[in-house]
Amino acid sequence: MAAMDLWQPGAECISRRRMLLATCSAGALLAASARLVSAATEKGEILPADWRRYADPSTEFEILRLTQPTYSSHLPEPPGRAVARRGEFVILATDRSGTLQLQRMDLKSGQSRVLTAAAHLNSSAFALSGDDHTAYYLDGAGLYSVVLGSLRITPLWEAPAPLDGTSSLAPSEDGTSLWFAVNSGSNALMKLRLGSKSQAEQVLRHDVPIIEPVPNPRRALVVWRCGDGSAWLCEQDGGNKRRLDIPPGKVLQIMWSADGQGVLYLHDPVVQGEAVSIREQEVDSRADRLIAKTSQFGCFTRNANATVFAGASRSKASPYALLLLRITRRELTLCEHRSHDASASAIAFSPDSQRLFFQGDREGQPAVYSIKLERLVEKTES
Repeated sequence: MAAMDLWQPGAECISRRRMLLATCSAGALLAASARLVSAATEKGEILPADWRRYADPSTEFEILRLTQPTYSSHLPEPPGRAVARRGEFVILATDRSGTLQLQRMDLKSGQSRVLTAAAHLNSSAFALSGDDHTAYYLDGAGLYSVVLGSLRITPLWEAPAPLDGTSSLAPSEDGTSLWFAVNSGSNALMKLRLGSKSQAEQVLRHDVPIIEPVPNPRRALVVWRCGDGSAWLCEQDGGNKRRLDIPPGKVLQIMWSADGQGVLYLHDPVVQGEAVSIREQEVDSRADRLIAKTSQFGCFTRNANATVFAGASRSKASPYALLLLRITRRELTLCEHRSHDASASAIAFSPDSQRLFFQGDREGQPAVYSIKLERLVEKTES
């Protein structure tokens, strides 16, 4: 009888009414959620802080997770800069609002402002300008700028096809040019002259894909590494191109020394049992010397005066973010990163050397983390 009672006409009507109400409620919730996501993707929308502080399980240093691992967040690939020179904000590429967009995160309040309404934002090819007023980014086949204050977006250059094989973006410190490489169809080193009438020009073509072009902050030079592990240098008009004469192995990352007179690079000897090292090669004399051996860094960065380095170890047994003091060649473990790919950590100092930022996927999708360094590293000029 109990089973038959469930199908009595009255019960069926009540059941249908409840189902209808439940369906309407669920539909209303979904519609409300869709409206919230849609609204959040609009330029200028403010999103609340989404931070979490915790003690690292290995070192007990306090870590600040700036974004949640339930959505994807990215720092730019080197040498693209994300942290403002005074350290008051950071720009990120995140799909927190429903679609992948650039956001400006205030490092005091934690609030984020949506900067773009891109259709196909490249999650790694974006960067802050030298004066922190503008961000550059790739969207499909287009290269754009967005003014952080007014949110005015300006198309800078359009390629014939989507720029899937494009390198990271590297604005010059003086704000006159933007460097990148297009590797889809041709391996071309590109320079975009910034101004009222921005123009892109091909500086040179190369035999293999160009990765990480970096303009010199002091001299009219540009350096880059390639997909085959080599490193190259030329003048900014493409002249005097030459390969850096490095020890046998591969260059994993490259950047300029603080004074612009030498090239710092992460060197992998590709020999089992031998350590990845940081090396420096002088531009004029071409003298090459060891800075320090590392705990198998997958990527690295220097602080403003190159007295301290930071890196993310690719060791499976010790997946840590570490500091390396140049003068003593000693390392200090900061925290676990536990990323599947340490080379994608995009590790970066704040300009004053008082904070370190990195991304990792230890908890799910890529998230961005920060750790304070006031008690570990001397403050440098921003």
